Amino acid sequence: MDITDYKIALDIEVFYVEAETFPEGIPDSFKKLHDTIGGFAGRHMYGITLCLNDKLVYRACIEAHYKSEGKEYGLQSYTIPKGDYLYTTLHNWQENLGQIPAIFDELMRQPNVKKQSICLEDYITDDTMLALVQQA
Repeated sequence: MDITDYKIALDIEVFYVEAETFPEGIPDSFKKLHDTIGGFAGRHMYGITLCLNDKLVYRACIEAHYKSEGKEYGLQSYTIPKGDYLYTTLHNWQENLGQIPAIFDELMRQPNVKKQSICLEDYITDDTMLALVQQA
């Protein structure tokens, strides 16, 4: 697996639907987000896994067009922090969902990863996903 440096130059404002269970509830969270906003056409999608109160939480996210957009849909907002990340690319991600946990496990084992980093899925295209973790 190729692991490369990546810089997010600006904070990214998103709003999200939190999965009810992890990891089983992830597909349902994207479906609920899709249904709530009326589709993903022209939207940039993300997935975020973070640890809250010693529990892994998954958020299906969509980039906000403006600051209060999520609130208009009754959804909570989150800011993906700018900064330095490590990443690898997963092609044909929809056919390779089972690889995602192992990819993040490998990224989190890198020596310069920030403790309590978010695991960020950046859905570049329908076929290409970047898996990213924050650098210390």
